[in-house]
Amino acid sequence: MKRLVLVVLVAAGTWWYFLGGRKLSDDEVRGFYRNVEIATLERKPDDLCSLHATDFQSTGTVVIAGQSHSQAQNRAQTCEAYRQLYASFEKLGEKMGGILQLDSDYTIHSIAISTDSKTATVDVSNSLDAGGSLMKIRSRSTDTLIRRNGKVLLLRSEGKGSVGGRGI
Repeated sequence: MKRLVLVVLVAAGTWWYFLGGRKLSDDEVRGFYRNVEIATLERKPDDLCSLHATDFQSTGTVVIAGQSHSQAQNRAQTCEAYRQLYASFEKLGEKMGGILQLDSDYTIHSIAISTDSKTATVDVSNSLDAGGSLMKIRSRSTDTLIRRNGKVLLLRSEGKGSVGGRGI
């Protein structure tokens, strides 16, 4: 009997690892972006980082004060950029005599889930305003999402963005 239970558990675990824990749905994709927004507004860069796959890669062009910059980043570089951004928000808030207000919004333009339900390609726009009009960050990207062990993760992102506002 113990052997039968062990075989059933191994079979269930194998199924979950290779199939069940890797399939995506439209609701899970939408939930991923809600989680991004929550981590953004709660000022938790490490929570944002945890939403990226270990083999995450991004490419994009950012326009800052009229200057265009192309860049590619892996997960570690992206996580460090989140930490630096939120540290700068913290410092800016202190200089302004309080907490810097953040406003975040996103629009999902389309979701295409692969026929095997293992990846989703998402066309999404994001905006983040810090301190009202002090800093405005806008982007539009094509993201590739996957699901590993039941968690939806960002695998790839290709996009364009801009940073502007009174502080730039």
